[in-house]
Amino acid sequence: MDLFDGKKDFARRFGRDVAEDIDGNQLTIAHRQSGMMLIFTLVLIGFLTFVATGGFGGDLILLIVLFVLPAGLLSYVVRGYFSRESWALPWVSTIWTIAIVMCFFLSFWEFAVAAAGDSGTWGYIQGFLLLYLCWSMMQRLRMVRHPLFQAWYDGGSMALNQNIALMHDEVLASCPHCQSLLAVQPLTLKHDEKCPKCNMPLVSQESIQLYYEEE
Repeated sequence: MDLFDGKKDFARRFGRDVAEDIDGNQLTIAHRQSGMMLIFTLVLIGFLTFVATGGFGGDLILLIVLFVLPAGLLSYVVRGYFSRESWALPWVSTIWTIAIVMCFFLSFWEFAVAAAGDSGTWGYIQGFLLLYLCWSMMQRLRMVRHPLFQAWYDGGSMALNQNIALMHDEVLASCPHCQSLLAVQPLTLKHDEKCPKCNMPLVSQESIQLYYEEE
């Protein structure tokens, strides 16, 4: 085997390694953080809704129907999500979407209360914080719906997900810094290439050193 073939062989192996050896710990952390954020968001929405409605006038039956029963169902879904149950992921995606919509309307409710002079500047601050929470939740929702995350969640192959169309000589790779999913061509990948999202190097120094050792 000549030197060029050796480089091509290494590039192919490097491409497979990048695609298959995506840091499971990072995905585990992202999974756990998204679950904790979902819990925090649901509790916050419940509290703000309770305050906005004035506790439903102390109507116990209404409180049970609108808070206690949904809380039990949501707890069951979140527990399934933490356990990586396959049935829980679509439910979590739906709950995320509903939570984003509710936070969006709650933010406008905060603005309306502040404009009426009932909460002052603090109402505007809470409204903007809720809008920021909406944006943050949308990022988490994109992650939950991402084919790479779904493949990891289900325990399948992350590199050969059939929902992603790849061109010739392309493989799926995850940025080592921001975990963005990228389609790269390992045979033409340069050592100084950077991620288009975070602008950090796509190739680690260890991989570069290993490449030169293979020469």
